[in-house]
Formats: sequence, C-alpha cells, structure tokens
Amino acid sequence: MATQTATAVGTPARQKGATGGAPSTASRVVRLTLYYIALLIVAAIFICPYLFAVFASFKPLSGVLGERPWIPPTSLSTTNFSQVLFDQHFTTYLLNTLVVTVILTVGQVVFSMLAAYAFARMHFPGRDALFWVYLATLMVPGAVTMIPLYVIMDNIHLLNTYWALFLPYVLGVPYMIFLMRQYLLTIPEELIEAARIDGCSEVRILWTMIVPLSRPILITGSLIAFVFGWNNFLWPLIATNSTALRVNTVGIADLQSNFGTQWNLVLAGSLLALIPMVILFMIFQKQIVRSISLGGVSR
Repeated sequence: MATQTATAVGTPARQKGATGGAPSTASRVVRLTLYYIALLIVAAIFICPYLFAVFASFKPLSGVLGERPWIPPTSLSTTNFSQVLFDQHFTTYLLNTLVVTVILTVGQVVFSMLAAYAFARMHFPGRDALFWVYLATLMVPGAVTMIPLYVIMDNIHLLNTYWALFLPYVLGVPYMIFLMRQYLLTIPEELIEAARIDGCSEVRILWTMIVPLSRPILITGSLIAFVFGWNNFLWPLIATNSTALRVNTVGIADLQSNFGTQWNLVLAGSLLALIPMVILFMIFQKQIVRSISLGGVSR
C-alpha cells in the first residue's frame, strides 16, 4: 500500500519535471541562437573592411571606385602588388620594418626583464616609490614627449638614421616592465632566497631560474613589442625623411599622398603589411589569448 502511494505521489512530480523541462530547453536554445546571431553580426562588421581590402587589392582603380566595389574580383591580377613592391620600393620598406621591429622587440624584452627583476625581487631603498613614479609616466601621452625626443635626437645627430627608429623604445617601456614585474611577483620568494643561500649571483638566478619560469610572459611581451614596432607610424614619420629608411606604415601613407585616389595601390600595400601580423596571430594564437589574462596578474 505504501509503495502504491509513493508511486502515485512520485508520478505527477516526474510528469511535472518532464513537462517543466521543455520550456527551459527551448529558452536555452533561443538564447544560444540569439547569442550566435549577435556574434556573427559583430564578426561581419569587423571582417568586412578586410574583405574589401583583399578584393580591392586585385582590382584596377576603376573597379575600386566603381558602383559595386564590394563584389569579389573577376580575375586575380597581381599588378597592384608588383607595382607596389618594385615600382614604389615597398620591399625596402618591409625589410626596414622587419629589422627595426626585431631589434626593438629583443631590446624591450631583455631590458624590461632586467628592470622587472630589479623592481620585483631585489631590495634597495626607495624601490617601490621609484617604480610607481616610473609607472606614472604611462599617464603622459606620447605626443607630449614627441618634440623633446625629437630635439634630443637632433642634438646627438641621430635623426634620419636607424638608431632614431628604435632607440627611444629599445630600453623598455613602462607597460612592459609593469607586466613582467607583476608576473615575477607570482614566483615564490623562497626559491630565490634558497638560490642566494647556495651562493648564486643575481645574474645566475635571473638566467637559470627566473627566465625559464617566465617563458609565458616573455612570449607575451615579445608579441606586444613586435606588434607595436610593426605598426609604429608617428615617430618614424617624424624621425626619418629618407626613402632608404622608410618603414611600411610611412610607405603606405606616402602611397596615399602621392597617388591620391589610387586606392588599389594603397590597399595592396596595406594587405602586404597585414600578412605578417596574420601569420603571427595564427602561430601564437594561444599566447595572444593568454596575454589578456596575464595583464591582470598581481601579487
């Protein structure tokens, strides 16, 4: 009798749960559908300019300025690319950009790691105060220091040289030092103290212990520095006036100013400058995503 009663009581409850689950599943499907539709719309907004640049790179100027510039080209003509690379010396611009970016990236990572280790794990009077004063320079816009930096470079006769392109950034920047310092603070202090007790010098501790443990932040810092160096525009525009020292961003701007409405050449040059960044993202996608979380690492 008790079993029959329990069955009678439990059956409506199961039926109610079964019928009550259907609206929940349906609402979840609707939410996911709306969510993916919104993502597709946002993705289309961001992708459309790149698609337009790709299509225009293979079209003549009349096709770019025509009534339907958004349609794909009927034939893949490489005339724009050959004209930009060889007639406009864009190969030299890309090579200059690569050399300057590699030097800038290596210098920023090395010197930022040295400074970050000093601020994070070495003890000296006024360490924290000095760090926060240095970090406060992040609040100063780059345009404010552009003219003093130009005057300094002019006084030491480094304008219109390769030194002028990377020297202002190669010794480290506040954001990079801050990022690495915050990461080094997560490494246990006991490991470093044990190495010091064993007689290791600070250089040996940094090279044999800190650097291997800091591989994620080193990769992240290298990516940030490389992207910055590759896309840097304002300072190379001011610091150099020679075609032999021109970088890709200034070269693209020069194409636009010299040719006016020939947007097919401008977009072809932009696509050539974009390809290395796309390859870099495809290779280091996980590290780039990880860098977003590393930016908030704190002690």
